[in-house]
Amino acid sequence: MLIFSEIEREIENDANAEFTMMPMSLLPIYLSLDATTFDSTADSSDIIRTIEKSFPDASMLLISEAAEEVARARGGELHNISALTGGMVAQEVIKIITKQYIPIDNTCIFDGITSRTQVLRI
Repeated sequence: MLIFSEIEREIENDANAEFTMMPMSLLPIYLSLDATTFDSTADSSDIIRTIEKSFPDASMLLISEAAEEVARARGGELHNISALTGGMVAQEVIKIITKQYIPIDNTCIFDGITSRTQVLRI
């Protein structure tokens, strides 16, 4: 689970993203997916309530958008996302076996809507 200070830092980075020309954080997607771990049929209001229990100060605009997308997908995987995930895992295995390059450290989140990845160290 994420440490609260890390979440605050990610939210602060999102607030400054427009000024610093940095990409927005994928943390809202992670929190939305984490909220549906045990219930893939949850709707967006259930997801938001679950997140608010753990992190009451989270930026609700971004989280509500991510919760709607996660609820819309209902836990389903598309073929192209599955293929991309398999390719990423294979690439990381090759990095570990050959001991070349640096493997992903901890958690990698892929946003299939905007085709962005973010690595979070949890």
